[in-house]
Amino acid sequence: MRRMTVKNTAALIDVEANTFVLSDPSQLLLSLDDLAAHRGDGIFETVLVTYRDDATLIHNQALHFERFIESASMLELPTPDPKLWDEALRATAKQFKQLNPDAHTASIRYTLSRGHDSDTTVHTPHGWTVTSHVPRPEPTEITVVALNAGLTSDIAETAPWLLRGAKTLSYATNQAAKRYALNNGADDALFHTSDGYALEGPNSTLILRVGDQLITPDPKIGILHGTTQRCIFENASKQGLLTQYSNVSMDDLGKAQAAWLVSSIRGCRPISTIVTTASDTATHIPVDHDLTEHMLQWVLSS
Repeated sequence: MRRMTVKNTAALIDVEANTFVLSDPSQLLLSLDDLAAHRGDGIFETVLVTYRDDATLIHNQALHFERFIESASMLELPTPDPKLWDEALRATAKQFKQLNPDAHTASIRYTLSRGHDSDTTVHTPHGWTVTSHVPRPEPTEITVVALNAGLTSDIAETAPWLLRGAKTLSYATNQAAKRYALNNGADDALFHTSDGYALEGPNSTLILRVGDQLITPDPKIGILHGTTQRCIFENASKQGLLTQYSNVSMDDLGKAQAAWLVSSIRGCRPISTIVTTASDTATHIPVDHDLTEHMLQWVLSS
């Protein structure tokens, strides 16, 4: 199959003027002293976009923007204006389709930076959006490696300056964890606390099934409140399944009837094996194919 040549697009957002302009992301758009680039001082979200006939659907947009605002508050950034960012997102999605008429899916990452390092007195935050072509999410079974995050389960409460639970641009650790997983024969990683509680994947949220109940780690433990997980829980409740936020021990995870890593771009991937680095053991988890398909449909219909 011939690989599609993709033309991406972007929008530059002037937060103070409350305006945006579409731009070409292949051009030089970011100042070398931008705090987002060399300090990771900013926040972002990534949404899945699907194109159906004449309709453009930005999935779970409200949940993503709610978390975007929460992250801005945690970093003491100005509250993003919903109307401005919505217009920028929709214009970006529309232009991507115009540039790539054969595309059916895309992602849009939108970012708010604190501004420039040279602004020594008052920083002037600014933002942008940028597209990327992504495949349709598929429920591929995965092997994950369990990695110690080196943090205790009370870290969010005892050290709020670590910004646990904010979606910041500081993702070097997440990227390193994914490389470690791939270099050691796994598909993804799952962080856990030093006292034995499951956290999240580098780019995903953990869900497990115990009986007729879906459980996810409580965000208060110091993780992102997953938008895809929230969508799944809302739909699962409508279907009569129980849902719960709770601290999940790694031992309990190994006894689950099913488990998934879920995310906006990759959908719902069932975990079939968890490899524990400390003991060099592999725990196999049953795969619930039917529920996985339902989850994916809930996400793609949101």
